[in-house]
This record gives sequence, structure tokens and C-alpha cells, in this order.
Amino acid sequence: MPPNPPAEIRLAYSRAAGLVAIAHGEQYRWTHTALEQAGFTKRDDGSYSTPGPDVRAAAAKLLPLAHRHHATVDVSPRPFLGDIADRIAARLPGTWTAQVEIYAHPVWQDDLLPWLWDRGELVRAVEDQRVPYAATLTSDTGVELLLAERGEDPQLGYLVGALASPQEFNDSYDNPYAPTSIVLPSQPDLAVEAITDAFLPAYHRALHARRLDAVITALDELRAEYDEVTAIWVSGRSSDDTLLDGHGLREANRTFAERAWRTFRPVLTHAPGLLQQCGAAATGRSTDADIVVQLSEALASSQAALDVWRHSQNPASVQPSARLLPPTEVRTRLGLEAVPAIETWLAQRDAFVRIARSAEPSGPARPPVGGSVPCAQPAVPRPSHPPAPRH
Repeated sequence: MPPNPPAEIRLAYSRAAGLVAIAHGEQYRWTHTALEQAGFTKRDDGSYSTPGPDVRAAAAKLLPLAHRHHATVDVSPRPFLGDIADRIAARLPGTWTAQVEIYAHPVWQDDLLPWLWDRGELVRAVEDQRVPYAATLTSDTGVELLLAERGEDPQLGYLVGALASPQEFNDSYDNPYAPTSIVLPSQPDLAVEAITDAFLPAYHRALHARRLDAVITALDELRAEYDEVTAIWVSGRSSDDTLLDGHGLREANRTFAERAWRTFRPVLTHAPGLLQQCGAAATGRSTDADIVVQLSEALASSQAALDVWRHSQNPASVQPSARLLPPTEVRTRLGLEAVPAIETWLAQRDAFVRIARSAEPSGPARPPVGGSVPCAQPAVPRPSHPPAPRH
């Protein structure tokens, strides 16, 4: 990323808010006093604004104050991104909301990378250029997109790409199933057409393919683990042919349950979205519809266990007695509860894969030529720090 001034103020005009100021840079806090002295008020999204039609006077007042606080001022030739995002969100099909995100410190921009699910121009811009702010477009169905300006010239339009849900995916950086961001025209009406007709269909194909890969990978790992423990149950001997007593068999069960819980969680996480599409695809095919219902009921029976596990990962929400349980014991108990669901999913694995592939939205999304098929846990991202909450 090229060097930037330590403290910078980007000014943009908003029809709704007047002159909007975005402070950014490694020393962005230097600008706050200057903005307040110039009459700007901090907004909920972290930007500052001064209402009124005389934006030239507001800018002229700010310039010497910013200079006094060692900050540069840059006037954007574009309208404020928040206005564009609001206009796009209002025109997209369904219910969408828009929210400006400010990455005042460059590190915050780095924190964005693990959540950005893209293999196009947008992720390259976030990697290599300073992107002090962007806007999220969020659907009530859970789709979340990132909208960013494409360079300084308004004629270059905008970029839109996908953000992967943190509830489903731990890391999306450099994922080969990622959809490719697209360039949007500057006019919001045309931008909406591009998102609706081009980007969202590609996004849904990519999401379906990624979910399916995660579920297949988990089921195949579960099959190997289940077959191994089944052989122990039948023979009464361990994998090295040692004869096991009752304690040894119980220990083998506990070991399997703990490992199975780890492996089954991707199925519990990703399969519900797939089954919704499978249900629609199986309409008119009674056998397939019955399988979808059976798998859905098996998931539902383990949903309580998944909720317990998620609560156990949040110490503030765990009851004091539960905090005393070792994580291994928690996983073992939940794995034993999930065994009936695991057996159902293993029995219907091939049928599920067939139905899910037939339910792919408008054709499969495949990794780039030469790319590897991702596993349930994608590669570690370029940032050396773990994913942090987006600012």
C-alpha cells in the first residue's frame, strides 16, 4: 500500500447531510479537534458533517485549522458514498439497508480482508490501495455486499463485491469459490441493474458451491471416523488389534464423539441454507422430497446442541456451572447427542449431494482453472493477526 499522509480529511458533499468529512490516517485523531473547531459534528457512522448550503465557507474555515493540526484536506469530486449507497439500497429488490464503514486507521482496512469474499478488482484495491471508507449493502435475507469508490474520477464508477457471513465462515480471504466483484456505473439505477442481473446470481451460485463443498468434506471425514469406530465396536479391538475391555470401548466412544462433533459442525452450519434450495428443487419428486425432510429433521434434532456449543464459546453467556466443564467434555457430550443425526446424514450422503447439485442456482460455480478445491477451513489470510470485528 503506498504511503499516505499521517492525518487526512476527505470532504464530500451530501444532499442529506451537507458537507461530510471523513478523517483517516495513522494519526487520524489529530483531525478531530480541527473538525470540531470548524463546526463539524460527529455522526453515528464516524464521519463528521456540517449542514447548510454554504459548503465553501465551511471548507474554507476548516483548511487553516486542519493545517494547524498537521492534517491535509482533500476534496472529493464524487458525491458522498453514503448517499449513493442509500439510493442503491432503496432500489434493490427486497429489503436492503446501507451503512457507511470508515477504516480511519490503515490497520482497520487490513482487518476487512478476512471478511471480503472476492477474487476481483475490489479485493485487489483493498490489498494495494488506501480505502478509507466503503459502504455495506445488507439484505434482510442475510446477503451483505461491500460498495467502494473506484478511483477518484466519478466516471470510473464503483466496485461491488461480497462479504461472507461471519456466522458461517471464519475466513474468506483468497477463497477459490469467491464471486468476482464487478464495476458499477455511476448512475444508481444502472448500478442496481448490474447488481441484480449480474452480481447477485453469481453470488448465489458461489455461495451454494462453497456450502456444498464444506458439507461434502465434513461428511467424508465423518464417514472415515464412523467406519473406524464401527470396526472397533464389531471386533472389540483397537486399530492396532489390541483387545479392548469395557473401559477401552467406552474411551473409544468418547474419542469418536469428540472428533465427530468437530467434524459435524460444518454440516450443522452450512446445510440449512442448502436444504432450503433442495426443498424447492425436489418439488414433484416425492422420494427426494422425503430425503430432504429426513435430513432437515436430523439437523433440527441437533440444533439445540449447536446452540449450546455457540454459547460455550461466549464466556459471558455461559452459566457458571458450565464454565467448569473442560472443552473436551463439552464436545464429547454434544457429539454423543448428535450421533443419530450423523448416522442419518451419512446414510443419505450420496442422495443429498445429487439433490444439492441439481438445486444449484443457474449452474455451478467452480474454482478458477488450476485452483484447488477448498476444504471446510480455508487458507490462512495474508494478515498476520486473526480476523477482528469490522469497524
